[in-house]
Amino acid sequence: MERIRNIIIIVFLLLFYAPVIGQATDSLSLNDYLEIAAENNPELKSTFIQYLAALEKVPQVGALPDPQATFGFFIQPMAIVAGSQVGNIQLMQMFPWFGTLNVAKDEASEMANGKYEVFVALKADLFYRVKVNWWNLMKIDREIILVRENIELLESLEKLVMIKFQSPSTGGSSSQTSGNSPMNSPSATSANTSGNGMSAMQGATSPSSGGNTAMESSSGNMNSAPTGLQDVLRVKMEILDQKNKLALLTDQRRTSTTSFNALLNRDLTTRIQISDSLMVQTINTDQLAIADSILSNNPMLAMLDNEVASYHLMEQKAKKMGLPMLGVGLNYMINQKRAGSISDMNGKDMLMPMFTVTIPIYRAKYNAMQNEARYMQESGNEQINELKNDLMVQYQTFLQNLDDAKRRIDLYQEQEDLARKTTDLLLSDFSTTGANYEEVLRMQYKVLDYGFKHVE
Repeated sequence: MERIRNIIIIVFLLLFYAPVIGQATDSLSLNDYLEIAAENNPELKSTFIQYLAALEKVPQVGALPDPQATFGFFIQPMAIVAGSQVGNIQLMQMFPWFGTLNVAKDEASEMANGKYEVFVALKADLFYRVKVNWWNLMKIDREIILVRENIELLESLEKLVMIKFQSPSTGGSSSQTSGNSPMNSPSATSANTSGNGMSAMQGATSPSSGGNTAMESSSGNMNSAPTGLQDVLRVKMEILDQKNKLALLTDQRRTSTTSFNALLNRDLTTRIQISDSLMVQTINTDQLAIADSILSNNPMLAMLDNEVASYHLMEQKAKKMGLPMLGVGLNYMINQKRAGSISDMNGKDMLMPMFTVTIPIYRAKYNAMQNEARYMQESGNEQINELKNDLMVQYQTFLQNLDDAKRRIDLYQEQEDLARKTTDLLLSDFSTTGANYEEVLRMQYKVLDYGFKHVE
């Protein structure tokens, strides 16, 4: 009974905490995503496996050459003093010159360290790409918010234009015009074409209008009605344009989500929750100290340093390979007794120690190997100098862009605020007088444009 109760409690806890677990998965921080990318990214794992493979080179080059064993048997026993020799067994082990294997191991270790620095560089690049996608998703989310706000404002403006277009001063006169058909009236053709509902009302109360007051009012409203309809159609077109932009941003976010999940090597449709907080960080450290840190910590520079060190060891190895190799071995001769021999050694096997040495008289290949290693060292050093210069240029460009970004953040924020205030004033004026309609639209686009630039 107690076991059943425990099972019920566990099921209840799972059901209760399942939504919380799902929510926690969706609300991962950027550091959590970086950790997932480091663990799951296939390119990064492939590079680390290459580093492990490079480490296996060290015991390979540090091992002695395989010993040689020779077995020989005589078809017809050979008569010697000690009897008849029927076979010969020879064993030989060659030894490179002293220190050659250690240098070869150090060279392989430096090459493996270079592979590790490539892994570190790729990891840094992966983190950079994850962060770029993260910030891009945040940028798209902010832009979507701005476009939606713009659509809401345009829809409010559309309602305002519709109210002014359908107001009694225009709507009623328009219906009256359609009933009386004053288009053939001389007074109608001589009416002011830029008149609006207010001028029509003023014409109706003017003492000098006489009997043509209704006709002139109708004519004025006929000229103002197309203008109001034009405003309505224009704002509808702007709304459609903004909705299309919103759909494009939505598609871009879906694509960026796919790219982000691909870097993490997980389901491409996994939802990503982006935080809405972004703080502008300042560099408080001395710029020269940062430059020194870049040069001392850059993994590509470290990789080139390892390569140059390996080429230096390669040169030492080439020198040692040009020295003699030593060999030590044993020769065991199998003998059988020979009839008629009175020697005490008759039928006894013989064991002979051997010593051998190679004579490297063909020096051209060894000299070429040393020259190759020297040239590779020079090439590596030039690559290091080039990379250092490029890093310093990139660093100065980064500082310039950072200062420019700080200035433009303040600039666009202030311009956006001023544009919003101007839009509010124009909207207030338009709601009362109906004037500056095009200026309202133009200023609202400035609000959107400054908002986009500020987010960027």
